[in-house]
Amino acid sequence: MSVQGKTAIITGSTSGIGQAAAETLARHGARVLISGRDRERGEGIVRGITESGGDAHFLQADLADRSSPDRLVREALGRWGRIDIIVNNAALVCHKPVDEITHEDWDRLLAVNLKAPFFLVQAALAHLKENGGSVINISSINAIHNDSNNLVYDTIKAGLNHMTRGLALDLREAGIRFNVLMPGGIDTPLLNQWFGQFAGSPEEADRMAEAAKQEPNVGSPQQIADAVLFLSGSKSSWVNGAIVPVDGGYHL
Repeated sequence: MSVQGKTAIITGSTSGIGQAAAETLARHGARVLISGRDRERGEGIVRGITESGGDAHFLQADLADRSSPDRLVREALGRWGRIDIIVNNAALVCHKPVDEITHEDWDRLLAVNLKAPFFLVQAALAHLKENGGSVINISSINAIHNDSNNLVYDTIKAGLNHMTRGLALDLREAGIRFNVLMPGGIDTPLLNQWFGQFAGSPEEADRMAEAAKQEPNVGSPQQIADAVLFLSGSKSSWVNGAIVPVDGGYHL
C-alpha cells in the first residue's frame, strides 16, 4: 500500500478522521497538506508529524469560501510540485426538524459538503491525471440510512456518493480513481457536536456521546484512516467508483 513520495491534500484534517488520515499517510511516506479553520491545532499536528520524520504543512482554509480549493492546490504544488491524493473530509452538520430548515442551512452544507469536494477535484484535475491520482470522499452511513431531523445532511451525503460515482465514470479513462468511505458513528469531536444539537446542555451532550462510544457501532478515526490508506495506494488500483461502508456492520 505504498504512498511513499506521494502528495495528499486532506480537508478537515485538524481533528478526528482527517487528522488520523493525515498522520497515517505521513507515517507511510506521503507528504500531507493539512487544512482546516483551526490554525493552532493544524500547526500542532504538523509539528507532531515532522518531529516523527514526516513531511507536512498546514494551510488555514474555510471551505465555505469559494477560493479555498484553488488555494489548497496552489499551496501543495508550490511546496511539493505534484498532487496524487485528495481526501475530502471536511463536513458540516444540520440537525433540525423540517419546519425549521432554512435556505442558509442548505447553502451552508451544500457549499462545504458537496461543492467544495467537486471544485477541489476540478482545481487539481490536470495534476491528478498526470499522476494517476486517487480521490477519497468521506461520506457517511447516513447517505443510505436516514436519521430523524437530519434531512439536509443525509441528502447531501447521498449526493456526494452519487457525484463520486459520476466522477469515476467520467474520468475513468484519465486514470483517476474516485471512491467513497461511509463511516458510521466515529469517536470524533463531530460526535459530541452531533449530540449537542439536540441535548439540553453541553454537559448532557458529552454524557450522550460518552454513552454512545461504549456501543459496538462507534468506531475510531484510525479505522477510517486505515481504509483511506488502502484506497490511496497501489493495492487498490482496481477499485474505482466503490461506495464502502466502514461502520462495523451498523448498516446491516
